[in-house]
Amino acid sequence: MQHKIVIARHRPWFRTGLIAGGVSVLAVLMWGLYSYTRATTVSDFERAQTELERAQDDRRNLSRELRAARGQVEELRNQVAYEKRSVEIDTHACDEVRQSLTALQSEVSSLREQLTFYRGMSPTGQTRSGVRVHDIKLQAKDREPRAYSFDLTLIQSAQKDRFFGGSVRMEIQGLQGAVRQNLELEDIALGDVKKLIFSMKYYEEFRGEFRLPDGFKPQRVIVALQIDGENTPRPEESFEWNRILAGVGGNENVRR
Repeated sequence: MQHKIVIARHRPWFRTGLIAGGVSVLAVLMWGLYSYTRATTVSDFERAQTELERAQDDRRNLSRELRAARGQVEELRNQVAYEKRSVEIDTHACDEVRQSLTALQSEVSSLREQLTFYRGMSPTGQTRSGVRVHDIKLQAKDREPRAYSFDLTLIQSAQKDRFFGGSVRMEIQGLQGAVRQNLELEDIALGDVKKLIFSMKYYEEFRGEFRLPDGFKPQRVIVALQIDGENTPRPEESFEWNRILAGVGGNENVRR
């Protein structure tokens, strides 16, 4: 049995061409990959650069708006502080004016009372003796039901060169049920107030307290003066309860 041997001849140019072709294809592929990668990288860089510039613009705009807002806030704070201070000054000034007005009104009232008081001490020729009731006031006691304090002022209106002495009878007139009743101060007085005795020149003042019995409805206060040296007491003077309790006071206003 014989074996045949085939001898193939390779041409040198074919192998060289094959290698050159492979190298060319590889070069083309690498160039394409490089171009694509570069294009993609440049595109991403440009996009990132654009985003960065936009973010920087936004930051600058926000910074300007923030500075403007802070300026407005500061300006508004200053305006609020100014208005608040103005209101405080106006309120303080109004309070001072009110206090001054109240003080002046109180002073005017006090001066009027003094004027009335001293005018009442001037001789008029109408007073039989030199003593009369100038004023009487009542005030309800706090936390003491049916208890009252009284303030009675007598003045001298004639013969000021001597003292006057005597006593005061004071009683509360009202209704106990349907029955009219007079309560003597000595019977309802509280504390040391019993009989009112005066020895005066110019004026004398009496203060005290009393309590009304349950069910008694006061209507008026009766005051009578007994002057030493006079055989008969002076006529009684009547004062309406509600008016002297309200602090009106004064003979001409409360007498009836």
